[in-house]
Amino acid sequence: MPDKAFIKKKMDMLSGYIGKLERLIKTDVSSIKKDELTLPATERYFQQAVDVMVDINIHLIKEGNFGTIDDLQSTFKMLGDFDVLEKEFATKIAPIVGVRNMLVHRYEKLDTNIFLNNLKRNFSDFKTYIIQVDDYLNKN
Repeated sequence: MPDKAFIKKKMDMLSGYIGKLERLIKTDVSSIKKDELTLPATERYFQQAVDVMVDINIHLIKEGNFGTIDDLQSTFKMLGDFDVLEKEFATKIAPIVGVRNMLVHRYEKLDTNIFLNNLKRNFSDFKTYIIQVDDYLNKN
């Protein structure tokens, strides 16, 4: 049984990060890139949002006895397999972990234009995630 208080705390954190992100990405990509504070803040809030999502995923997987995960990206896919998230949405959002890893660990040079354009285009995925997890918790 998921700890709903834990999940609520994490969801509140996630809502805070995506609220800040939403304000930061309202301007055009070139303006974000030029501002020495906006780009790093955008990257950091994105990282924090993904980290919280993964924390929620891991908690739900452990408490639901869904099995073991191979990596953090697979936490989304597993939640899709167990109907916590819609399967198609889980597959779509799972690569967000790889983007987070590129930002944090600088595995490779992240193309800022692609990152920001994808973030702007897919921003609603954060809100969809919250809705789907909340729906799952309300049913269980």
